[in-house]
Amino acid sequence: MSEDYEALALADILTEAAKPENVFTGSELHSADGEVFDAYGSLENASSRFDPAYMKASSGRARKRANEALERVKPQSGEHLRMLTLTMPPLYRAEFGDVMQVLDRAIVLLKKRKWFKEQVRGAVIGTEFTRGKANDHYHAHCHMLAWSRWIVWAELGEQWSSCLKQAAAVSGVALEFNTEHDRAVVDVRLVTSKRRGRGTISMKDAVEECCKYTCKGSDFARIPVEELCAVERYLRGRRMIETFGECNARKGRVKQEQPAKEQDTYLDETCINDGSNLNESEISETSNATSSAEKPAVVPLRKRGAQMIREGRRREWLRLLRRTMRKRREWRKTQLAERFPYATFRTLAGEEWSWRTKGGIEYGEWRDGIANN
Repeated sequence: MSEDYEALALADILTEAAKPENVFTGSELHSADGEVFDAYGSLENASSRFDPAYMKASSGRARKRANEALERVKPQSGEHLRMLTLTMPPLYRAEFGDVMQVLDRAIVLLKKRKWFKEQVRGAVIGTEFTRGKANDHYHAHCHMLAWSRWIVWAELGEQWSSCLKQAAAVSGVALEFNTEHDRAVVDVRLVTSKRRGRGTISMKDAVEECCKYTCKGSDFARIPVEELCAVERYLRGRRMIETFGECNARKGRVKQEQPAKEQDTYLDETCINDGSNLNESEISETSNATSSAEKPAVVPLRKRGAQMIREGRRREWLRLLRRTMRKRREWRKTQLAERFPYATFRTLAGEEWSWRTKGGIEYGEWRDGIANN
């Protein structure tokens, strides 16, 4: 098999993103409501699910998107929001790509079934995989937040098992159900404002379960080295969630125009308040005033690295990577300082900065300006 140059470039980016000078802590940050909190995060991420900072930011975006999608559906009589968990049996002799291919195909088949369309009017779907306890196979499953009529647990199990069998046959993978009822394990829970007992789950927990991650960090660490490229290829460019039916923005309505895409700042709030995750739009409202349509197309850093590695220019690529990451880190430091003028930030490498050091003004002038405001 030929080398995956894009995966090699990503490995270099991940190495650079993990350096102490890229990880920071912040103290005395103030929210819009005046709450004080501490934070930690990464100045720049690797745009990969292997990067914890990127994973957290992706999860935050997915939760927001899921909530918006679920709000598009106006429940009819007899309809309620339910969380469906659909699992598949272990495929001990199958490679990672084959396992996930079976899961993805089975989900597509289920969505096309007349029975499913009659029961579910809209849904948000998230997939997840883990490593088996013996570390000898992958376990894949999906969570669905579905606006649906009453769903019979056994019937859902039969429909899902049938889809899995069809998907496995197409993929050429042997599949067996080692359960008493000879079908896949499924779970149905009613989503409520607060958890009220067995068979229910709170709205907050349900969205979190659907959008929290593709794979736990502990399971990522157990993936065999020789399989990392296959996992990375599967996750590359893949969204955390997908929508179905009337939860899809394109169903029966014109999708609103979105502002130019902005990257995240990867802040984790850790103390007094439980506010929403901070993102770049909160840190600077004016930093991206130039429309994306006015900017020339930029080749992603990972693809530039892949091309340079393929051409035998690895050393040149590493110099470019370090220079680019250094510039991006300095830009983000300025953003953080402008957004949180009371705060002090420090990297794990020992560098400290704040608004007064990044703003280019004397401390006395900074202090007087804060006092007057």
